[in-house]
Amino acid sequence: MLKAIFSKRFVMHLILGLLLSVAAIAGAYFFLLGYTRQEAVVEVPKLERFDLFEAETALKSLNLEGVVVDSLYLPEKRGGEIVDQTPAAGSNVKEHRKIYLTIARYNAPMVRIPDILDQTLALALAKLESYDIKIDELISRSSECTDCVIGIEMNGKPLKPGDAINKGASIDLVVGEGATGERIPVPVLYGLSLDEAQTLLNLDGLNLGATPYLDCENAEDSANARVFKQTPDPDAGERVPRGGSVDVYLSADLEKIPPVNLDSIKSRLR
Repeated sequence: MLKAIFSKRFVMHLILGLLLSVAAIAGAYFFLLGYTRQEAVVEVPKLERFDLFEAETALKSLNLEGVVVDSLYLPEKRGGEIVDQTPAAGSNVKEHRKIYLTIARYNAPMVRIPDILDQTLALALAKLESYDIKIDELISRSSECTDCVIGIEMNGKPLKPGDAINKGASIDLVVGEGATGERIPVPVLYGLSLDEAQTLLNLDGLNLGATPYLDCENAEDSANARVFKQTPDPDAGERVPRGGSVDVYLSADLEKIPPVNLDSIKSRLR
């Protein structure tokens, strides 16, 4: 009986069966290994603040593909900087997945100057702000139309309503000062940011002069800096000619700001 079980034919069949089993197991192992590789996942890196070339290089090293789907006008960002991504950083995705990117525009879009001639300075400033057009300087000239816009200039060249300029660009406004050579009381600017101080001065027909920053060691300090000193001193009761300049001094140390009713000062900006 045992001799029949362990015959040469039986042993050959047993060995062949074992070899086939080993081959099947090895084949299954390598198949699963390849299948798992195809389904491998990678973590999406954080791409915000990278420029487009850097982002595409980083994605390529992970077998991912970057695709630009939108661009936004963001003057505080450099052109081509990544500002948004989908999927978000930290997401797990399969290799060769497309990562959709939003970048900052390389060039500002164009806007047309609104009709502000013969309108009050306050109304003109409001219109220009809505078009994201900034004021570089107010130029006073004799005119019967006191405190109204009688001309528009950029870099000394005249412009007219309807002319196209870059969004965010700065222009000069020529403002009528009347026949009296009016002098303007210096407004209180304490506690305001630089942009707020310029807006308030422009509303009064005045210009922003020197703007030294003190105690500001980095961009964050400068962004948080506020006016703590100004020349002429508003408490001295001085007046300056329409179109004149006021120097402001800014610091990130808010304890330097004289005690003022900041809400009252800012109320004119709303």
